[in-house]
Amino acid sequence: MSDADQGPGNGADAGIPQSSYQVVPTADATGGQDLYAFRAEIPPPPPPPPLTPTQAVLQDNRKLLVGCAAGGVVLLVIALVAWLVLHQDEPPSYIDLGTSSFAAAGLEGKLIARWSGSARYELHIDPVSTQQLDGFSAVAANPPHPLTLDIHLKDASSVACQKEILLPFNAPSGDDPDHPGPLQLQKSLTGDTIQNVVTADGKINEIVVEGPLDCPVKAYKTLEAWDLSSNFPNPAEQDDWLRHEDSVAAGARHKAAELRARALIPKTHALPAPIEGDDVIVSDNPSHGTVETGAGRVFYLGKDVLREAEARWQVFPVSIHFRCDTKSICTLTRSGASNPLEARLVH
Repeated sequence: MSDADQGPGNGADAGIPQSSYQVVPTADATGGQDLYAFRAEIPPPPPPPPLTPTQAVLQDNRKLLVGCAAGGVVLLVIALVAWLVLHQDEPPSYIDLGTSSFAAAGLEGKLIARWSGSARYELHIDPVSTQQLDGFSAVAANPPHPLTLDIHLKDASSVACQKEILLPFNAPSGDDPDHPGPLQLQKSLTGDTIQNVVTADGKINEIVVEGPLDCPVKAYKTLEAWDLSSNFPNPAEQDDWLRHEDSVAAGARHKAAELRARALIPKTHALPAPIEGDDVIVSDNPSHGTVETGAGRVFYLGKDVLREAEARWQVFPVSIHFRCDTKSICTLTRSGASNPLEARLVH
């Protein structure tokens, strides 16, 4: 800035010196190129020494490892992308559809749907009330007729798929109820597996059924609810069937007891003609229900008869008079005894 610029009109106070700056061109016309001229005087660095065989192998190995690592990362990324693409629409492997009741038969069911390449189901059937446990157990153990279970699996608005299950039906076998067979896994005609679950006292308190489900993946992924229907007897019919089974079981037990008792009775032999005579009972065998005489005859009276006979018959020796028909059916009489005893001559 020149002194002429410091006039009264420029706002500067008179008499106060002001600084000024001017650009003065340099007299050096080289442009500063000599600043880098020293580089030409610097000798180039010596070449690196050649690698030893060991160093060359290590360097090659490092290159190989780096290449493999890079390739592995690429493959991992490709595999991850492929897995995400393939599994982005995979259905859930487990759908708990909750419980559903069938009041007409007093049943309650819990249904689980599964996916493992195809749809399957797992159904648990129980009596609604513990008071119906005996009747439910009687029907499950020995159904009065073939039983069916119908399940309907629903989406938000309609039935997506359904299944009819036919439980195995076997007519009563007449086996001894005191020696029932084991509760074995059973198979239905449609490939379903049926298993009865029992309590500590042997009553069936649950039926578990598993099997395939005719349900495409699109419908399977929309399942939300289900319902149950069945021809299972109603609670009153279950009670009637329980009484029937108890009556049959009691009759079977009585028949089995008779058969076991008859098996213990010694075989008799036909006589060519009736016989009669006197003899002396010298001993008895209460476990077999027999007595033996001094002449070697053996009479079968039965264990109950020996236990209930008058005391005089149980004091040996006992003099008797016997009379037997051709079928070896005998009457034994002792003097002083109030009643004769019926017996069989077995030897």
